[in-house]
Amino acid sequence: MKAKAFLFGPFVGELCWEFFRFAPYAIYLKKHHPGSRLIVLTRPSRFDLYGQYADIIVPLRLKNDSVLERDSFKLTGYKEENYYTIAKYFKQKFRKRYNIVKHSYPDVRMWRYKVKWQFPRDKMDYDFKPRKSNIELASRALRNKKGIVDNTATKKKIIREDIIDSIDLACRITNFVDDIKSTTLGCMIECLKSVEFVIGDIRSDTSHLALLLGTPLIHVGKPIKEDFVKLANPLNTPLFVSDTIEQGIEIYENNI
Repeated sequence: MKAKAFLFGPFVGELCWEFFRFAPYAIYLKKHHPGSRLIVLTRPSRFDLYGQYADIIVPLRLKNDSVLERDSFKLTGYKEENYYTIAKYFKQKFRKRYNIVKHSYPDVRMWRYKVKWQFPRDKMDYDFKPRKSNIELASRALRNKKGIVDNTATKKKIIREDIIDSIDLACRITNFVDDIKSTTLGCMIECLKSVEFVIGDIRSDTSHLALLLGTPLIHVGKPIKEDFVKLANPLNTPLFVSDTIEQGIEIYENNI
C-alpha cells in the first residue's frame, strides 16, 4: 500500500506570502496528519520554512529567477504555462510512489495571484522549526544578546549594545551556513525565536516574522493602522509602538 502524502508547491512568489499564507498551512496539515508524508517544492533558500516538518524537499530552480519580480503569489515575467507544467510534473513524479491526499499550490492566473487567502486562514500554524543544523549556527551568530534591531526596517542608531545586536548579523550568518543543511532564513528564524524582543517595523519581513514566531516587537517607524496590526499579528504577540529605540526599550521593559 502506498503511503499518503501532501504535496506543497511550486511556490514562486514573495517570501512574506510564503511564510504568512502558504507554509503555515503545510505545517498545520503535517501536525494533524503526522503519518502522512509532507513533500515540498520551493526555492532552496526557503527550505527551512518547512524544516523539520518536511519529509522531502525538492529544490525549485527557475531560469532568470533572480532578476524577475516576485509579486504576491506569482513571479512576474515567468510564463504561467511553465508554472503549471512544473506543478503537473511535480505531482506526476510523486504519485507513482505515494497516495496524494492533496496537492496545494497557488493559483496565479489573471487576478487570482493577489487573492490573499487562497488557503484556509484558520488553518495556519506559524510554529516554524528549521532543520536542526541551523540552531547551533544561530547561537554562534547571535552572541547571546537579548534583542536585535531589524536594520532592514529602521536605520536609527543602535544603542544599548550590551543587550542589542544588529540584524546585519545576517551578514555573519552567511559565513556559517552551507545552503544545503542550513540556510540564512533558517538561522534567522532561530535567532528571532531565541531573543526576548526585536526592534523594527512590522511591515518588514523580518519584523513580521518575529511576531509570527511569538517574539515581542518594538515598532519604530510610521504609525500603523489597527486593522493592519490585526491581520499581521494573528497570535496577538506583544507589540509596542515608539518613536525611538530608547523609548521603545523603556516601554518594553516596563510592560514585560
